[in-house]
Amino acid sequence: MPPNRDKRIDAINRALLEIAEGNFRHLAPVSDKFDDIDAIASGVNMLSEELRDTVISRNYLNSILRGIVDMLIIFDKHLRIKQVNQKVCELLAQPESYFINQPLDILFDGRKAKFITNLKESLRKKKHIYNLEASFKTSGSGRLPVTISLSRLRDNRESIGYVLIAKDLQHIQLTSNALRQKNDELKTLVYRVSHDLKGPLASMQGLLQVIEQTETDLPTLHYYLSLIKQSADKLNSTLMGLLEIGITDRTKLNMQSFDVNSCVHDVVDSLANYPNREKVNIIFEDDLSVIFTSSEKLFRSILQNLVENSIKYHRYRNNTPYIKISAKSWRGGIEVVVKDNGEGMSKTVLDRAFDMFYRGSNTSSGSGLGLFIVKSNIEKLGGDMKVKSKIDYGTEIKIYLPSLDKF
Repeated sequence: MPPNRDKRIDAINRALLEIAEGNFRHLAPVSDKFDDIDAIASGVNMLSEELRDTVISRNYLNSILRGIVDMLIIFDKHLRIKQVNQKVCELLAQPESYFINQPLDILFDGRKAKFITNLKESLRKKKHIYNLEASFKTSGSGRLPVTISLSRLRDNRESIGYVLIAKDLQHIQLTSNALRQKNDELKTLVYRVSHDLKGPLASMQGLLQVIEQTETDLPTLHYYLSLIKQSADKLNSTLMGLLEIGITDRTKLNMQSFDVNSCVHDVVDSLANYPNREKVNIIFEDDLSVIFTSSEKLFRSILQNLVENSIKYHRYRNNTPYIKISAKSWRGGIEVVVKDNGEGMSKTVLDRAFDMFYRGSNTSSGSGLGLFIVKSNIEKLGGDMKVKSKIDYGTEIKIYLPSLDKF
């Protein structure tokens, strides 16, 4: 260093280098002299503080943008995009660079030209636009339904740009559609329940009235009582089915580990007195020795309804009617197969067989709830089901249920 060179100049140079590298906390020393060199040092320090405040403000703004759950887009006064938050990139499936310096139009497809023109005209006349329904273009040819709100950005009363907030309506629409479907199902449930409960009750009341008002011999009385029993059984079947539908959701189910082999045999044994059970040969394929964690109550319900259905629609041919039951560990869960050589189902019947209250024919004596309960319980346990069926050849139902030991 030259002998007459002030060390403070080197300190100022170092401070400038630190600023250039983005370190705004390194300050140049200021002496008590407060001469020209000290004045320069003070100026450099003020610059460093201003730049630091600017960076902090920018980082703070970016953290706010990242935290906003809706899509947020900032435009300049010419409606060109200057900044977007991460939610825009996620929902529209495009990188940030795709939007920057692009016009407002890029958010919409080409068929929205009239909408964009009207939007710009409305924005010119108004200070704000609130909750306007539209749809954004996503990557490919996708569409995302949204509501948009646009406001002017001002600095000392001068318009410097616009801010747009867009709310994703896709989830709301899906929820609304699901709710509408559930309401339709509830209406169907109320209608069918009233019908299916009223019918057997009216039949029993009518038969009892006949018995009370007429003199009947013993054979006739037995006949009337058998009809009353049929109505009572049908009423009981409907009520039991409704109780099964009412089993609570998965979050409140009792999850436990149980032996599938023991459970399957218990279910089959419980059907020993089921009508026509003695006519059907039940075959246990494999050893079924699987320890499985799930809701045993729902598992039993699924299996019982399937076996009951196979017994109910058994069919005599050259061979004895049979039901084959198998179970094995599969993909972190269990695969259960129930196969019979019964009546089978046409494609038309199969398409609706698992709907609530659906009966495949007018002669069906069931409540129309059995297979609906099967499907409902499989869904509650996070499982899946595949069905193959053919008229006169029988039905095969293959069920996959995940192990819920970590639930």
